[in-house]
Amino acid sequence: MTQPQRDANGRRRQGEAPKQQTRNFTIKVRGQTFGLPVECVKTIFHIDQVTPVPLAPREIAGLANLRGRIVTALRLDRCLEIDDGGRPDSTLAVCIEHNGERYALLIDETGDVVTCDEDDLIACPTHVKQQFVETTNACYRLEDDFLPILDIAALLRRLSRTGESGGHMRDAPRGGDI
Repeated sequence: MTQPQRDANGRRRQGEAPKQQTRNFTIKVRGQTFGLPVECVKTIFHIDQVTPVPLAPREIAGLANLRGRIVTALRLDRCLEIDDGGRPDSTLAVCIEHNGERYALLIDETGDVVTCDEDDLIACPTHVKQQFVETTNACYRLEDDFLPILDIAALLRRLSRTGESGGHMRDAPRGGDI
């Protein structure tokens, strides 16, 4: 196979058709940008109230009502072990669906839907933390950055292992209500 021609910055040259494309919805969590596969995103909403779940892992904010349906609200910053800097939890959430279950991921900001070309797929940069590598299924080169795509199944498996062990991903005090 021949590699596509790239310019000095590593970008594919104009006029060359990409092999395959994926569409990803971008979100920000504590200043870091991530992508979610468009097909798993159901809606974006503000959470009015979260009901805490006793003895739940610290990554679970609690239960929230989304149009009459109860969803588990997850603190994405804690799932990814991103320092929250003592800031309160956001009330902005993106509802995702995985294996027929819906979850609300607490995020700071929403972004755009970006189309990523297969040719822009890169190895996860070595400077990122291990939990990013474990919970992403791809990284794409952007013009001046990279976009890690969250692997929802891996994120939920990691959270499930934490809950089954009765512990937390990291020992820290549990957060309160949103």
